[in-house]
Amino acid sequence: MLLQNEICSVSISIDNVYGIESADNRYYDLILNPDKLNRNDFYKTLAIYIELLAETISIALIGNFYCYNTDCAILDRDILTVLQNDKITQINVYDGTMTLHKQFECLGCNFGIYKVEHGYIIYGEMEIIMLDLEFNKIWGFSGRDIFVSVTNKEPFELCDNSIKLYDFEDNYYEIDYDGNILVGEKS
Repeated sequence: MLLQNEICSVSISIDNVYGIESADNRYYDLILNPDKLNRNDFYKTLAIYIELLAETISIALIGNFYCYNTDCAILDRDILTVLQNDKITQINVYDGTMTLHKQFECLGCNFGIYKVEHGYIIYGEMEIIMLDLEFNKIWGFSGRDIFVSVTNKEPFELCDNSIKLYDFEDNYYEIDYDGNILVGEKS
């Protein structure tokens, strides 16, 4: 994933060979392990590279195994917000320090985080979630099945006034940004 603004550019990928406490890891300027996972835990490491005007900061962010490197982050001025399944970590881009780490309640795995007018939308496998600006859960919406498509339809789409969804059974839903269903029906 690539993000850019007037302050920096950020690239995020998965470091598939990183091992906690291993001497054979690639070098990172900072290792962030907010949940204090150890080598026997089921984890995944995101390799984050922040390119500032005069320097590059490399960060290994260790977290939940069920996280992805697409649509996993938002760059807002000098704060990088990263989603790792049910946890959100905020990082200051100037020095790589962690400014927030918070867990939220959800069903299943989460695929992406998106900034909207009054908070954040989380696209999850089983639930679409609205978080406020402090990452507190406002509402959640679930359909009849998981929000992935086997018919090549886009399973999740943010529109101006609604969120359009398809589930695994090809059921269509449309909800507003208050979590109210406009089209379709919950089971």
